Amino acid sequence: MESRKSKRSLRVALVLGAAVAGTALVGWGGLAAWSAYTENAGNSVAAGTLSHAQTLTCVSSLGTVPTSSSGVTGGWCNPVITFTGVDPVNFSTVVLPETIAVANTGSLQSTFTMSMGTGSQAPTNNALCTDLTLTIKDKNNTTYWNGIQLNGGTFTAANLYNNAGTPSYTWTGGGTAGTGTGATGDTFTLTVGMGTNFATDPGDAGLSCSFGLFFTQTAA
Repeated sequence: MESRKSKRSLRVALVLGAAVAGTALVGWGGLAAWSAYTENAGNSVAAGTLSHAQTLTCVSSLGTVPTSSSGVTGGWCNPVITFTGVDPVNFSTVVLPETIAVANTGSLQSTFTMSMGTGSQAPTNNALCTDLTLTIKDKNNTTYWNGIQLNGGTFTAANLYNNAGTPSYTWTGGGTAGTGTGATGDTFTLTVGMGTNFATDPGDAGLSCSFGLFFTQTAA
């Protein structure tokens, strides 16, 4: 009898032990687990804007070199020099300095270069353009081109300063069209002058000299 009771007690103990062990497993790894969470949502990348303006009305073409008439989207800016009836006597009173105000209107820092026009905007290949010169300075009084012969002269592409207190080649973004001052802009003065032979070359009479200026903006 005692032997049967002992065996029965052992079986009960084993069953209870298994039940307790199972409960412990559920308690530690299942229903009673504690958790905490974070999620970093809405990550994104947005590109800044790259644009500039000449005066109030002419805005840059992104990724496209202007090749069409002035006054249309993506076209050339209007000319700033349009003098007529020029001769050696009235030159200094008719051909006056003109300005171009350039502003970095995009959100990105940028650098700017200025080049002489090419192709259809290269200086006219005639006697008058040969006898005229071009000087360009900025509001800081930095001279970029000084008395260079329009037809036949060498116009090296120029890196342009802004008009910050300490002028920099890196222009701050956020400028206002028509405002060529400060860290976001600069103003460039164009002066056409008489070359050595203009006053004595009758072959200049009746001719017209034209040229374009090309501004390039690059994100910095």
